[in-house]
Amino acid sequence: MTQQLNKHSWNLEHYKRKLKRFEVSDRKAENRTKIQLGGLILKSGLAELLEINPGDDMQLDSLARERATTLLGVLLNATEQLQNDPDGTLKQECSHRGMKAMHQQFMRLKS
Repeated sequence: MTQQLNKHSWNLEHYKRKLKRFEVSDRKAENRTKIQLGGLILKSGLAELLEINPGDDMQLDSLARERATTLLGVLLNATEQLQNDPDGTLKQECSHRGMKAMHQQFMRLKS
């Protein structure tokens, strides 16, 4: 009986470690996506246009927070426009424009 209990205890700990690895992996993937989304905002020029600079604390600095709320408003506006695009034309145009911008950036980096 003790041997069986030890085996179950080991199995439980094994599955806890496995679950922890998955949780860490999911967190890393989520953080990577957030970083990539931030990079896209920088590439789009929105941060520069709104004068949001690297290192600005958008939670504690009131001016930076105001700029962040404007950025959020711009993104919400874009979301609404895409939601009200029944045939997907706007989404296609945006996709084409984004593809072109990424290609141009790639060519600049390559040369």
